[in-house]
Amino acid sequence: MEVRENLPQGKDCDITASRGSTSMTILDLAFREFVDALEAAHDEFGLKTTADRFAARLGYRWFAYLGFSEPAFKVLSSYPGSWARQYIEQRYEEIDPVVGLARSSRRTFQWDRWTLRLPSASQQRFLAEAANFGIHSGATVPIRGGFGRFAAFTLAGNRDASLEVRSTEVMDILQLAGLYFHAHVYAKLQLGLSRLADAPLTQRERQCLSWAARGKKMPETAKILGITTRTVVFHLENPRSKLGASTVAQAVIEATHRGIILS
Repeated sequence: MEVRENLPQGKDCDITASRGSTSMTILDLAFREFVDALEAAHDEFGLKTTADRFAARLGYRWFAYLGFSEPAFKVLSSYPGSWARQYIEQRYEEIDPVVGLARSSRRTFQWDRWTLRLPSASQQRFLAEAANFGIHSGATVPIRGGFGRFAAFTLAGNRDASLEVRSTEVMDILQLAGLYFHAHVYAKLQLGLSRLADAPLTQRERQCLSWAARGKKMPETAKILGITTRTVVFHLENPRSKLGASTVAQAVIEATHRGIILS
């Protein structure tokens, strides 16, 4: 895919069509209104309405937010309902080339269906189906969370022409908007670690807890299981939160008490 980062000044949407203080004032105003509306939003409807309005102010037609936080997968978007349902039901996040690129990117990037590199037939079919709904291009903000958590905030358009290069200012504002939106979604929809309290432990989490119960340190557990120490940390932090424990040692005691692992 052709990635455009730190983009030069070029043809842009209406709000930055003129170069000067007036255009930047309009752009800043759109962002300030977005931040204010996020503060006032209390539920999914409010968050979606805010992001949808912001997308329109920047010259896009839709927005989409995908949050990956095992075991939860959260999607908020203004895409056509039938496409949004199909995306979730068919687990398209696993083949979506934009999501794949976002996982390996650190900065906001632009994309379109003509320049994406599609190594698999399934990805080609995916973009063809998206195009049937008018989804041709967009810009995506990759968002990194702790312990491998990941999210992506996208504004998408339906232009049939080649991708318009957006200015650096617009991309910077979009990056900030994605981070703000992500923070409000996690806080107001309770998608953080505390949300995992009622979720069952995965097999890997039980394994890591079991070795911790036997007195193994994290590097030792990593060597036994053939994974990295960082991965062990992740699979110990999740059950600690799920079990409502303050420390891994307390999580081990609670898991043993509940019969999740053997003493």
